[in-house]
Amino acid sequence: RYTLFAEGSRGHLGRQLEGRFGLRRGADPQVFGLGIKELWEIPPARHQAGLVIHTAGWPLDADTHGGGFLYHMVDGKLSVGFVTGLGYANPYLSPFEEFQRFKTHPALRRFLEGGRRIAWGARSVTAGGMQSLPKLVFPGGALLGDDAGFLNAARSKGSHGAIKTGMLAAEAGIAALADGRGGDALAAYPAAFRRSWLCDELHRVRNFKPWLAKGLLFGGLMSGIEQALLRGKAPWTLHHAAADHATLRKAAD
Repeated sequence: RYTLFAEGSRGHLGRQLEGRFGLRRGADPQVFGLGIKELWEIPPARHQAGLVIHTAGWPLDADTHGGGFLYHMVDGKLSVGFVTGLGYANPYLSPFEEFQRFKTHPALRRFLEGGRRIAWGARSVTAGGMQSLPKLVFPGGALLGDDAGFLNAARSKGSHGAIKTGMLAAEAGIAALADGRGGDALAAYPAAFRRSWLCDELHRVRNFKPWLAKGLLFGGLMSGIEQALLRGKAPWTLHHAAADHATLRKAAD
């Protein structure tokens, strides 16, 4: 009697539902990143179990936002990756090539030398945050997780948001079934989200991506001030001016 859509970032059915039911009306454009990740097996002497490295910027230019990570796991393995914000202007920029350059930085290269890559993959990241959330429900269904855009971009963390929205939608659906309902909009789900810790968490970091879109140095400074000094309680809300594809310049320019 209800269908819950949890396809992840840029879900094919979710996109069609947003258009059919006008779910994006009044919301900012959604913005995305492309994350590329590799799994490496490295010599024991270079392995530091539990070590986490996060980076911002390089090798991207100051007007293109993105960042990388390197996680030391168990058994001599580490995960290394880079996320490029897709709102860049240069049509010749290649997120894959930027990732390969990223691995040459001395802070990372020293761990990878002598190792071997054993797996790799990529995925898109839905990074618009609170301002880009569509209407979550429509007759007979709802959008969950990154199908709607519940990622906390400031912390590169979204699994908890997917789990929590799945729980909230399930609770709303169970209550509706107990009342003998079916096929209507589960209004209790977005209402429960607005009362949840997840809504508070996303509200506090709502300006992270809009600040970075203004440049890494200035945007990073302002975002840091907002988070460290104001604890995410700034009296203003910034907005995403345009969809990612609208920022891309023509190759001739």
